[in-house]
Amino acid sequence: GVTKDLKMKKAIILPVLASAMLSGCGGGSDSNSDSTPSTKYELQFVQLAERNIGAGPTNCTLFDIDGHADGKEIYAKLAHDVTVKTYDTNGNVTGDLSDKVNAETGVLNITGNDIEDGGYVSVINSPSDSSMLYDVLSIQKELLSDLVIEVDRHQGNVSCYTANKAAALNTGYASVHPNATAVNAYAFSSSQSELAADIPASKEVSAFNNEDVLVRAYNSDVLVDYTFVQKLTLGAYDELTALSSEAFSHYNWSIDQALTGQVLGLSVRLNRGDYSYPWLDAVFDISSGVTTDFTHVAAENSWSYRAEGKTNSGWDFKHNDTLSSSLNVQLPTELTLSANDPSISYVASNFKFQAPGIDSTLARLQRSSYYIDVTDTDGKTNTLNHVIYSSVASGDDVIIPNLELANLDDPELDAINLTVAVLSADTLNTELTKLFMHENAVSDLVSVVLTPADTVKNNKTRNTDTYTLLNR
Repeated sequence: GVTKDLKMKKAIILPVLASAMLSGCGGGSDSNSDSTPSTKYELQFVQLAERNIGAGPTNCTLFDIDGHADGKEIYAKLAHDVTVKTYDTNGNVTGDLSDKVNAETGVLNITGNDIEDGGYVSVINSPSDSSMLYDVLSIQKELLSDLVIEVDRHQGNVSCYTANKAAALNTGYASVHPNATAVNAYAFSSSQSELAADIPASKEVSAFNNEDVLVRAYNSDVLVDYTFVQKLTLGAYDELTALSSEAFSHYNWSIDQALTGQVLGLSVRLNRGDYSYPWLDAVFDISSGVTTDFTHVAAENSWSYRAEGKTNSGWDFKHNDTLSSSLNVQLPTELTLSANDPSISYVASNFKFQAPGIDSTLARLQRSSYYIDVTDTDGKTNTLNHVIYSSVASGDDVIIPNLELANLDDPELDAINLTVAVLSADTLNTELTKLFMHENAVSDLVSVVLTPADTVKNNKTRNTDTYTLLNR
């Protein structure tokens, strides 16, 4: 299987399965005798594994993951040897669904009636029955949809996952010819290729079928023109696309005054349509508070921006918003941030994960995680890495499901490495929820994984939806 080192570096850049809205049904619905719809969710369990390129069945879906060895490729085995339990809104165990995981397909079909509103489903991973090394993913009922969930427990000689293969890619040459503007270097960018500025005006690149390639033209390191190439060709310079000859509009972009005093660093990318392009990274001088001139082509439309930075209270942030006639980077006023660290307390017979460093009156998803490493009286090491995804109202804490794992049941006393991540938005949908669960699960051994299908849809969510991601 994939090693832990590999999984610590994993960054599946492919999108999620499309499914129902966050507030609606999962994979479909039934009707019972009183015609009340029963919400259904399909959880597909897999184990990611590494093999020699081209070895094994050719119908296996291949996953694009950074960090695998040269000459290797990543595929997914169907996983059925997993532990799945449900918990009520107070974190008490209410059921064990492990036996319901289909032994042939690795699919667990559950309904809304299997989990109490506000309760959780937890996937508990351990390498063997006798192991004290646990990785647990807990997802609140309100965040469930059709999901593909990776587990690390070795599944043995089982069939591979064959659905939701990658969207079609084109590889070919993007070529441009200059206009009257003096140009001495060109840079080529797509979601699959980022080629730095160099002399040739034709370069081999990869892009999705409906994706344009941005070509930026420079003269002595100054951006002077651009174009979007729509068609890739078999040979260099087979078909030339003219540079735009559009006059650039330069203006001094700004940072909202309320944010200026908090920012320790900031960069901005522009998004056009469903894709993000490295147009110009805006630069913010922390000492002077001055921003650089930012180049924007007024003739283009469908632009939005992503600002990434760090606040002096220790929060890393990514903020997406629309780009109007000017660029004014600001975080939602409904967000409040402070330097207070997360903690775990025992309150009213429940363990609660508290995140006093952040609050939002907007819709808010939260990732709460902690780690426990203790040695029992027999000298055995017991470890737990627990990640909890939940919907959190302003001012509320997160109930921690009682996993009932021996020597690992006191997170208030033993938990370390507490981290918190938040997605805040005006409204939430399933695509944003899946994006959030994947964006913050890079190092987890049990996590929501993104299938290679529907890449364009995921790009659209990541680049064009208005939301704020925060990590601490």
